[in-house]
Amino acid sequence: MIVSLMKFEVHLGAEPQLHEVFRRHRILETAMTVEGCWKLALAMPDEPDGTAYVVGFWESERAYQRWMEHPERGAAAGDLLPLMSGAFDPAAPALKMNILHSVPEADAWSRPAKTNHE
Repeated sequence: MIVSLMKFEVHLGAEPQLHEVFRRHRILETAMTVEGCWKLALAMPDEPDGTAYVVGFWESERAYQRWMEHPERGAAAGDLLPLMSGAFDPAAPALKMNILHSVPEADAWSRPAKTNHE
């Protein structure tokens, strides 16, 4: 299992617009269709500071590579670029880290998530 961490540096106060772009373009939902994508989250600090992060949990490096090759990855770049305060390359990969230990163990991550209706 690997974790991906993508940092977004946006203009201070643009975090809600970033969230709106992610929702409108269904970026996380599209990535979740990739085989081996287990969990994704768009997050920001409690005290807004112009940063946001996408954290992903993937079955393997190959699973993450499938997302990198997905035809819809980067489709929202035109809406994201005006929000960025720093350099932003929509084709750049995220920082990837190998999981050495997790609780629950890695196989639990691959099970379908329960919804509030279950």
